[in-house]
Amino acid sequence: RLHDLEASAGLAAEAYDTAVAQAAAATRAAAEAQTRATAALDEQHQAERRLGAFAADSYRQGGDMAQVLALLHANSLHDFATRQQALANYEAAGTQAVKDTRQATHDAAAARQKAEQAARDQQAAEAQARAARDRAQAAADSEQAAVAGIKAQQDTLLRQLAAAHGVELGLERQRQAGLAELAGRQEAARRAAAGAARVSGVPGYAPGPAPAGSAHTLGAPPNAAGAVGTMLNYIYAQLGKPYVWGGAGPDVFDCSGLAMRGLEAAGWSFPHPAQWQYLAMHPLAYNQLRPGDLVFWAANDANPHTIYHEAIYIGNDRIIQAPRPGGVVEIQSLWVNGTPSFYGQP
Repeated sequence: RLHDLEASAGLAAEAYDTAVAQAAAATRAAAEAQTRATAALDEQHQAERRLGAFAADSYRQGGDMAQVLALLHANSLHDFATRQQALANYEAAGTQAVKDTRQATHDAAAARQKAEQAARDQQAAEAQARAARDRAQAAADSEQAAVAGIKAQQDTLLRQLAAAHGVELGLERQRQAGLAELAGRQEAARRAAAGAARVSGVPGYAPGPAPAGSAHTLGAPPNAAGAVGTMLNYIYAQLGKPYVWGGAGPDVFDCSGLAMRGLEAAGWSFPHPAQWQYLAMHPLAYNQLRPGDLVFWAANDANPHTIYHEAIYIGNDRIIQAPRPGGVVEIQSLWVNGTPSFYGQP
């Protein structure tokens, strides 16, 4: 029940991140279309000025009387032919000016229509983002309202188990957490053995052996160098900052916003939505994880388009995550959200 609520709220937040990213792209497209429309209108005005200048010049030179004047002023047949050719060239230039003006007018109208459509697309994308925000807020409110009751039920069960085992509540809580971690490791190992890492939801990626000095033996904070070290230093500096869905720093984060900014600090460019991030990464298996890799949870373990949460792996089966509304950026067990569905490397 709690997992389902987290998945539902996470998917709603992910949909909001996606809608915001799409709205931002639509805003950029609208601005670019408006720039092109302005340039096309300027070209139309320049073509009109060139045509106007030609018309005025033609009028001053006699207009339709030019051929008669060329004949009257010719001193010979050769002179007449020369004057006729010059006149033909002049008229060709006028014809081209008319064509240029017509084309520029057509181009300006087309660019204006595209700019207007881009503006409508921007408005629609912004409306979708607002609707996604409302749905995410409703899902988060529903999750928070239910979590308290579920946590109370879990505490009651833990007390009963502690009494049955004759131990303190804290020890029973640790025991259950250990069992959950063990189950998570076993499931992750099973998936790794079956080649469970996937690209775009298609099975078939066969993981290799764990690299020397596996991250599972490393403590936190990891002693990483280069881009990964820069990323992890940034992520650690955000510990304690509050979760806000759609947040991408510097003071608040959601799960994918935290990962995006950490990747950005290391020089990598990834989009905000967690699903998009995974699909742009190299897939890994559990036994290939190293500090700085990304871990993802999905509603459907076979479909990365259902990813609803992600975290940054820091070694020793630990993660840093921005968990949910009301939470803060924290260090947690890799298994705190259940067995991850996907693993990725930038």
